[in-house]
Amino acid sequence: MLKQTLLVVAVVSLLGLVLALPAGADTSAPLAGQWNRLSLDMSHPAPEHEVLSCTQNNGAQSGASANTWFCHYNKRPEPTLNFYWNANQGFFSGQDVTATWTCPGQFPPVCPNVVQVVEGTMTFFQPSLHPPFSVLEDLVVVHTSSGQRLYVYWVNQFVCPWFRTFAEAVAANPLPLPFNGTWAPQDCTNAG
Repeated sequence: MLKQTLLVVAVVSLLGLVLALPAGADTSAPLAGQWNRLSLDMSHPAPEHEVLSCTQNNGAQSGASANTWFCHYNKRPEPTLNFYWNANQGFFSGQDVTATWTCPGQFPPVCPNVVQVVEGTMTFFQPSLHPPFSVLEDLVVVHTSSGQRLYVYWVNQFVCPWFRTFAEAVAANPLPLPFNGTWAPQDCTNAG
């Protein structure tokens, strides 16, 4: 019981850090801000609008270094698009490892354009499933002439692209909208 209580307190504390940007938070770093994804996970009855919001600690929060990043993962309901939605959430805490990161051999062909990599643990909370589960992730930001893109890499498993706007995510994964049961090809790739 004590372990569950501490976990809830940690999640609520982290949620407060992520949802309300702390004063002085670095919003100019490549990872900072909101990212969107059109999830084409066919284990769900329809696509999903996933959102990842990230901020860097400015050193004001006790116990966290200025190099610490926090992200909050959730989903947005899109009823007019006939999308699936559930209340699953995730909380990420990690460190910038750009200077020491090595691009995996199976990664999409974006390695020369990497501008930031933050590595850490994402803990997912699924109300319908217990207990929460954690995974090691690298959040890899690339910058090209067409703009920024985030690749969320489940280390030694798979990698999926994320976009600054949901419109960009939909344009990269064209499918009939509102969703009518016709899926677009999966845009995640095996990188294990």
